[in-house]
Amino acid sequence: MIYQLAYMSAARPGMRDAEVHDILRASTANNRRDGLSGMLLLVDGTFFQVLEGEKEKVEEAYRRIAKDARHSALLRVLERTRDERSFPDWTMGFEKMLHGDPGGDIMPVDAGDLTKNPNVELLRKQAPEILSFMRSLYASRNMRGAPELERRA
Repeated sequence: MIYQLAYMSAARPGMRDAEVHDILRASTANNRRDGLSGMLLLVDGTFFQVLEGEKEKVEEAYRRIAKDARHSALLRVLERTRDERSFPDWTMGFEKMLHGDPGGDIMPVDAGDLTKNPNVELLRKQAPEILSFMRSLYASRNMRGAPELERRA
């Protein structure tokens, strides 16, 4: 069985692309070493990341990530076991999306407020939909071994 953990967090304001590339380089090396796979999505200053592999290795990576000052207010939104990996060929896939004016200020989701928000359970319920979107990105890149997308009941 594969353990899968998804979390979201707020990127540090003013984070540059070079810092994101540093995160990706380190994550790729660490994940390859630890047998993990996953994807990092950066949307308007908010990170959504999925890690998958052996449970202890995923939890170890999450503890390491939690100490990183380049983001704050980590919020676990999904934890589950699966028969197969969602991102089998990616030690760390990545996608960045901006919905605001690329030349203007992007206001990230304030994940710190989300942790205190009584509607946070709604966010957790949306996590599988975000994960399905990430898997569709994975499949659209013709990755070998891309699993079937989950169908909504």
